[in-house]
Amino acid sequence: MALRIVDTHCHLEQPEYQQDLEEVLQRAHHSGVVMITSAIHVQDYERTLGIAREHDDVYAAFGLDPIESKHHEGARTAIRMSAGKLVAVGETGLDHYMVRDHNERDLQERAFRSLIELAIELRLPIQVHSRSAGAKALEVLRSENAESVHMHAFDGKASLAAAASRDLGYYFSIPTSVTHSPQKMKLAKAVDIDRLLLETDSPVLSADRNSRNEPANVWIALREVSRILGREEEELRRIVLENTLRIYPAVGLRKSSREENPEHSS
Repeated sequence: MALRIVDTHCHLEQPEYQQDLEEVLQRAHHSGVVMITSAIHVQDYERTLGIAREHDDVYAAFGLDPIESKHHEGARTAIRMSAGKLVAVGETGLDHYMVRDHNERDLQERAFRSLIELAIELRLPIQVHSRSAGAKALEVLRSENAESVHMHAFDGKASLAAAASRDLGYYFSIPTSVTHSPQKMKLAKAVDIDRLLLETDSPVLSADRNSRNEPANVWIALREVSRILGREEEELRRIVLENTLRIYPAVGLRKSSREENPEHSS
């Protein structure tokens, strides 16, 4: 089956899928969706690798929930050891919505900088969480000279995204919640179209607020963004797929060859 669309950010290891993960993956497979699944807790890394190992259309990323920044040294070690099996570092970053204490925010920033440096060293893209901290996250990324950057579900000002996509070449993924989020609608319009990606952030950010999300729903994001931009769905699908393979070239390669000759190993 030809590569058609990529859900660039989901969380297949989450407990919401414990009972029916295989069915979820089958629905994604039959609808032509390839997935990048991001583990954000160190204890979930092995499970994430196992899911990716057992399914040809799933690729793994290791990151760290900003709330768990005190574990960043352990995350660094595990990421380095598994670098050849990963397509990204992340998600990782800053969360000023959940964390108000300034000492904890400083710890988040130190952990974020540490993982940016590691991603650069390993020549891997970094997926960035920046909840209520969009401007600060972009400032940190710029100061660390990060280049291969994927801002996931960015909730900051559309003007910041426009500048970062245009001037810095950062990529921004639009989630399925664009169907009901005015902020995500503005984001879709603001981002340079050559830096536009799609995601579900499954199991959250569903198009239906009352339902669990899943990767097959990435087509909903495509349809809605096509409507917002006034583009044909097939035209936009091709553009977004080209963008995705530019930042995640490993997704376009056979897994066996990538893992036998990992380009990003240290």
